[in-house]
Amino acid sequence: MTLKSKKLILSFGFEKSGRITSAFLLCSVFFLSDCSRTKPNLEECSDAQIHISKLIANDETMEKGVQALMLRSILKPETSEAIIRSCVENKSLLQVQCELSKEKFSDLQECKKHAPKREETEG
Repeated sequence: MTLKSKKLILSFGFEKSGRITSAFLLCSVFFLSDCSRTKPNLEECSDAQIHISKLIANDETMEKGVQALMLRSILKPETSEAIIRSCVENKSLLQVQCELSKEKFSDLQECKKHAPKREETEG
């Protein structure tokens, strides 16, 4: 038994193989990288798009004509794809999670405070 394996036995109370340790470390990296994620993925943005559409459809304070126009616009396949792509590129994960938690269309405005800060570019 090597000194290194003795340290593993002493620190964990049982012997670990190199493969188990490597697998554990690899899983830890994936877990930690997911926790530090700040951008939403396609599925989250798609879910948010569907949720926002439902909020518009269920909004009783909105005029029916405006409601129908908004729904027709955002439910067109090409528009929907563009909105989802824009979400992935321009929204924060926290903003999307906020949008998914809202129960009224008018409450979505609150989620803009979670939008990523834009860097000033010299022009």
